[in-house]
Amino acid sequence: MPEDSASLWSWSTFSFVERLFGVAQRRTLDAADVWRLSPYFTHKNLFRKYLGYRAAHPTRSLLRFLLASNSRDLILDIVLQLWSAVFGFVPPYALQQILSALADPTPESKRSAYVFALLAFVANLSFAQMDLYRMWYTRRCYERTRGQLFCALHYKALARRDVSGKATGDGAENDSADLGKIVNLMQGDAYAVAHRFWEFAGIFTAPIRLTIALVFLYRILGWSSLAAVGVVVVAYLLNYPLAKYNIYVTRNAWNARDRRMNLVNELFQNIRFLKFYGWESRWSDRVHDSRETELKWRVKDNIVSVLITFIWTWIPSATAVSSFLCYTLVAGERLTVAKAFTSIALFSYLQEPMTQLPGQFFALLRAYVSMQRIEAFLAEEEVPDWASSIKMSPAMRTSAAAEVGFEDAAFEWDVAPKDVPSRFQLGPLSVKFPAGRLTLVSGATGSGKSALLSALLGEMHCISGAVVLNKAGHQVAYCAQNPWLEHATIRDNIIFGSAYGYDERRYQAAIEACALTRDLEIFEAGDMTEIGEKGITLSGGQRARIALARALYSQATCILLDDPLAAVDMHTAQHLVKKALSGDLARGRTIILITHHITLCLPIAAYLVELASGEVIRQGSTQELREKGQLQNLVDAEDVPPAESESQSSSSTSIVQNEADGADAAGNAERETKPKGKLIEAEARAEGRVSTRTYWTYIRAAGLSSWFLTVVLMILIRLITIGNQFFIARWGEAYENTDSSITKDLAPTWEQLPPPEVDVRPWLLIFLCISLSGAVTVILYISLGYYASLQASRSLFTSMLRRLTGAPSRFFDVTPIGRILNRFTSDIDTVDYALQNSARAALSGCFSFLASLFVVVWVVPLFAPFALIIAWLYIRLAPSYVRASRDLRRLESISLSPAFAGFDELLRGLPHVRAFGMEERYQDRFYKRVDTFQSFDHVYWLVSGWLQWRYDCLGSVVVFLTTVFALATSVSSGFAALVIVQAGVFAEASRVLVKVLAQLELDFNSVERIVEYLGVPQEAPAVIPDSRPPAYWPSSSGELIVQDLVVRYASELPAVLHKLSFTVKPSEKIGVVGRTGSGKSTLALSMLRIVEPSEGKIIIDHVDISKIGLDDLRTRITIISQDVSLFSGTIRSNLDPFGEHSDEECMEVLDRCHLTSIFSRTIGKAEGAAITLDMPISQTGSLSAGERQLVSMARALLRRSNVVIMDEATSQIDSNLDDQIQRTIREEFSGAIVITIAHRLKTVLDYDRILVLGGGDILEFDTPRALITEPGGVFREMCRASADWQEIQAAAEQR
Repeated sequence: MPEDSASLWSWSTFSFVERLFGVAQRRTLDAADVWRLSPYFTHKNLFRKYLGYRAAHPTRSLLRFLLASNSRDLILDIVLQLWSAVFGFVPPYALQQILSALADPTPESKRSAYVFALLAFVANLSFAQMDLYRMWYTRRCYERTRGQLFCALHYKALARRDVSGKATGDGAENDSADLGKIVNLMQGDAYAVAHRFWEFAGIFTAPIRLTIALVFLYRILGWSSLAAVGVVVVAYLLNYPLAKYNIYVTRNAWNARDRRMNLVNELFQNIRFLKFYGWESRWSDRVHDSRETELKWRVKDNIVSVLITFIWTWIPSATAVSSFLCYTLVAGERLTVAKAFTSIALFSYLQEPMTQLPGQFFALLRAYVSMQRIEAFLAEEEVPDWASSIKMSPAMRTSAAAEVGFEDAAFEWDVAPKDVPSRFQLGPLSVKFPAGRLTLVSGATGSGKSALLSALLGEMHCISGAVVLNKAGHQVAYCAQNPWLEHATIRDNIIFGSAYGYDERRYQAAIEACALTRDLEIFEAGDMTEIGEKGITLSGGQRARIALARALYSQATCILLDDPLAAVDMHTAQHLVKKALSGDLARGRTIILITHHITLCLPIAAYLVELASGEVIRQGSTQELREKGQLQNLVDAEDVPPAESESQSSSSTSIVQNEADGADAAGNAERETKPKGKLIEAEARAEGRVSTRTYWTYIRAAGLSSWFLTVVLMILIRLITIGNQFFIARWGEAYENTDSSITKDLAPTWEQLPPPEVDVRPWLLIFLCISLSGAVTVILYISLGYYASLQASRSLFTSMLRRLTGAPSRFFDVTPIGRILNRFTSDIDTVDYALQNSARAALSGCFSFLASLFVVVWVVPLFAPFALIIAWLYIRLAPSYVRASRDLRRLESISLSPAFAGFDELLRGLPHVRAFGMEERYQDRFYKRVDTFQSFDHVYWLVSGWLQWRYDCLGSVVVFLTTVFALATSVSSGFAALVIVQAGVFAEASRVLVKVLAQLELDFNSVERIVEYLGVPQEAPAVIPDSRPPAYWPSSSGELIVQDLVVRYASELPAVLHKLSFTVKPSEKIGVVGRTGSGKSTLALSMLRIVEPSEGKIIIDHVDISKIGLDDLRTRITIISQDVSLFSGTIRSNLDPFGEHSDEECMEVLDRCHLTSIFSRTIGKAEGAAITLDMPISQTGSLSAGERQLVSMARALLRRSNVVIMDEATSQIDSNLDDQIQRTIREEFSGAIVITIAHRLKTVLDYDRILVLGGGDILEFDTPRALITEPGGVFREMCRASADWQEIQAAAEQR
């Protein structure tokens, strides 16, 4: 930063930022043009101080640290603010002396008036300088506080136990934080607390300013000034109950906002699944309802704010009325021009500290609520010290222990309410895994296999015993059932910050061992292909193998693998066992492998552990178990025979190597992949001025009538204010009995009024009426502003929500969730709170500027040429600032998205990050992202300081020159007072105007970003009223006809399906097989119109699906895929989120999917526990992958559709249960058309017919027997290449 080496003059005028203006003038500023943060500001350095302080003082709160670490800046802030507070009375005192001198037309008094004008000028210049210094120190304090809070929240998230979806019976605010709430803590609460540090001095200096002003007032008006004190006391008394209620409202508004953000997050995290089921519009209705609840609290907040703002806005008028009434009517004193205008100047001077105090007080209370929320989050449960690399003690970090196992350890999940027994308990476990060898862990679905690995990693709550595992020095690698991959290239995911860096030989060995060579050849960009969020551009098999490659490539000595073989076919499974699990990369490593493929892995295994209901029922070396005769029993009970090998593929996109070959969409993904593997484009940044369309969108959203009335009320407020000052000038002059110029100009108005010395009551009455009309106008103006703001934010939020919900799936493939969440947090917040104020401040500034300029030039025409020169100077300075500040603010807003997009991804993958010991890597990445954001913010405020200082100095010149001209032209004291006051208004309006206009444009940047999403492409309508299918559609007697179907993913891309035509009879079961890129997934997706046909049509039960609404189609057809989406809540809310079925129906499908028997096995150990539909489950933990698939299956059964598309939905389930589930499917869907995308040929051998696709064409379509017996047939060749050709042949002949 140039400020670190600036000279005193450069530092005092902020001229060191001017080199940035040169760049901004030539072109739009880019990130590279903006200076990096000073080392004193970088977040890594700031946060190290916090960690050091916390280590030295573990019992002290975060707030105490923030006060201690910023104490110097806070003291300087108070000192500099005191200068303005103490010497702030100089200009009003000088005004009094000048006006008194004008009333006494002697040369001495004239000279003293010039001296006092100069004194006021010097005082105003000193305020400009002190304000600049104070701004820098308070900003530094604010930025450091905000940065330290950001880092503390991120750091806590890395060490916190994952309790997402924790249910707390009352559903209240003490729910542990999930993504929506954590983003709110960062984007809302951290800002609220940091703002108190920014405006810290106000709470101390406001009482001092109040005292000085009141003492000064007493000297002018005597005891009558005490009436003003009385009014202030009454105002404070009225304020107190409002303040208490305000806190209650604030707390509830924050909680409503958290709930809304959680629903928004859940909606967009699961948008693909919701579209498959046709539920997205109803889910968005839930979000809309939560938003309405939030807005109800905002209405209450607005009502309180209107009352409070009114009280403090009308205080100067009320104090003036009460004081003048006492002074003239009761005390019978003469209210001269000097006394009246000095008093009014002091009342206005009083207004700021008086308004500040309650404002500061409320803000402090809100910050207190926010601090409580942050402290509550920082106090949440964490994983044990040994389980997190950032919490390890130095002794743990240097430990060389290599043992892995459990010592009489028992565990449970955190997801259950505190007063309910845990559904599942693991242990007690006493297991020692042999070092440097492979251990197999087996057991039925729901027996606790995945939980065992979670417990070993420290992710489950240990209630007794101990875990033996050394995670220091990146000695552990982990591959979960649902592999977590970063939004980065395939290569970056495999290397994953390993100490080896990119070691070509090791890398190629890992690629080869995990059978990824062919997959990488398919991708145009090879291993530089970008993986989308949640790995959406890859199939399940590819995700599993990349995660396995990451584990093998790492330097870990202990590798934990959660059933990676379930995701691949038999050939690949054999390859992985041979090359990956027993090859060179596995040598000497302790590998714990969960699998159902016992026979396949037995030759390389040294140890076996079998689980049932969370307990070990068998363990020992393979040799021991063989000698005891238990090995064969274990194999018989648990094994998946080679022919039954599962294979997995994502329903939406996939490329798999398997028997029938994988789904095709990766073939399509390959065609769609942008050059060099880039999937997600950098976030768009608007350039130049905000478009007229953006302003118009907001004005329409707020309502045209609202804006018209706002303008009318603003003009009224200006007229009333100036009228009031004219009236006071006339009143003061009436005492002096001069032949007033004002009286001459406005003679008819005052003719009937008696002189104030005879009867002051009519004058007081007029003054009171003017004040009251001002008060009414102000309250209407404030209320209208809140109403318009509410309408605009409601309209924009709803429009954006509806447009995004209706966007096609492809939009979400290329748009990170963090980017969408940023629109729903910071941008909507700007529209909710800041924008209306900016718009009104801009309008108000314009009117003040024009009105004051008109008054000054009207009274002192000689000032007009100087006014033009000064106006030109103001305008000359503005463009440099506007251009630079606009670019900086836009850079700042788009630099926020990556920080939060990465945060979302990190929270989903926390167990993996902690397993690999990569927390510091993520914390460092967060530091860098926040440093980038902070550098833009910091420089923006430097640029603002540059303008503020120049405008303050110009404003001082304007007031000085106006005063000199008023003195030189010998205008009356009333007019002189009027001109000097209006010159001050002109200077203030000029200073504020450019800033508020620039701020308005910056705030409209948020509307611009929302408007950008109002233009996203849309899917077809959800419902077409004139073309709705009958209620019974599709019936069990309807056919499915595909005619000349052509599908392409984009108009410029080649067709994926070429004129397909076939018919499926009622209740027929069809298997779809084909090689990679053959079009299987595309065919399935086109039946749900996730991908729209380019030509041809699909007719289901006499209805052309392209003619009906998407909701009507997708709610009547069910797809069962492997991308299981569960929501935080209960079993019931997942099975039937909209409450359309009875409890009996829900329990029946649970029973049909064997979930009741699985849950009763695991729940049986907990006393008093019973299976209920209200059993809490979370999005991520608490259920094993197999159980999640069964819940998904139960959800599909509950819909009872007559057309079902299945994409191998039982890959994580053990073989015995799989047979039972297949039987359930056959029984439940006996009357339905079932289309299964087959990855295991044996699965579809008992189907009625098999459709063989190749290159987007139908190659064969006949019964399995006919296809197998056809010499040279494509299906026959596929089967012959399979490992279990003999069994397939035998099975076909039996049909």
